[in-house]
Amino acid sequence: MQTVKQMKAVQILGARRINYGAVDVPQYGPDEVLIKVHRVGVCATDLEIYQGIMVYFLNGQSSFPIIPGHEWAGEIVAKGIEVQDFEIGDRVVGETTIACGRCPFCLHGQYNLCPRRIENGVLAKDGACAEYMVYPSHALHKFDPALGYDEACLIEPSAVAYRGVQKLSITPRDRVAVLGAGPIGLLSAQIAKAFGARQVVMVDMRDNRLQKGLQLGCDSIIDLSREDLTKAASRLTDGEMFSAIIEATGNTAAVENVTSIAALGARVALLGLCGGKRAQMDVDHIVTHDLEIYGSLSSPGVWASVVHMLESGKLKTKDLITHRFPVRDLEKAFHLMENKDPSIIKIILEIGQENE
Repeated sequence: MQTVKQMKAVQILGARRINYGAVDVPQYGPDEVLIKVHRVGVCATDLEIYQGIMVYFLNGQSSFPIIPGHEWAGEIVAKGIEVQDFEIGDRVVGETTIACGRCPFCLHGQYNLCPRRIENGVLAKDGACAEYMVYPSHALHKFDPALGYDEACLIEPSAVAYRGVQKLSITPRDRVAVLGAGPIGLLSAQIAKAFGARQVVMVDMRDNRLQKGLQLGCDSIIDLSREDLTKAASRLTDGEMFSAIIEATGNTAAVENVTSIAALGARVALLGLCGGKRAQMDVDHIVTHDLEIYGSLSSPGVWASVVHMLESGKLKTKDLITHRFPVRDLEKAFHLMENKDPSIIKIILEIGQENE
């Protein structure tokens, strides 16, 4: 397979500088595999890299040029001599965080915090917006061929959502509010339901996304364009408010409103980044209501569970896809996102002409 020496790829050369053209096929090492990429999901991090405002590029941790793409699905077409658990033809996805495996964080399972980590398509490693990509085998996960590449390329954001929900230890006693009906929020709502929550309520102000939440199993919605958050929360919970809250917007106003809908002893998971803006939270309320606030970064230790959930039909990702482009048109996808087209939920890129 390595006889193919060049491939087509999208490179971001600098802020708002993008190129689709021929580059060298990367060489794989003894413990690595060569992957033919089939699908790539596009997210806000990719847009921030294109805009030149992503934090790793501002602080010098990462640099241009880079091939973006950290949400992906593909197949193994060649492998190194030390790779034992994978075969040519396996369909795989890969964890974005690739850690050193030796530092104290890695040894305690917190490899998302590894100070020597790289991140595929984001931090010091070319990503999946290319015909081929090299990956270390220890960061890969197989998925059943019955699962399409469309569904599988959204395993990465599903893992991010799963890890955040997992931190809340959801039980059948819980009333759960999900703030933000973007991909992470819609995935989080499904996962909270799968964990047994008795009530899941989606909160947003975009009707198409709220309706998607209902289609995917939410019990109720709160449309912030029409009703007050606190009053609606009280109405839907018979005054109890929510015992578990997932904040998936990265909007400072949403973060600041979390305490207004939290029940006594509620747990809160913050999944959205605020882009450097600071939210002000009612600390007195947090203390007097004995609230637990969790931040959640990336998705360590949950990928196998997420793959199983998707294969078993308990999680639906394909329903989130609203737009698709050939990979060469990635910049068109970015422009659509920048214009805040209300019809967008999830954009994916197709690589090659296959109709999987």
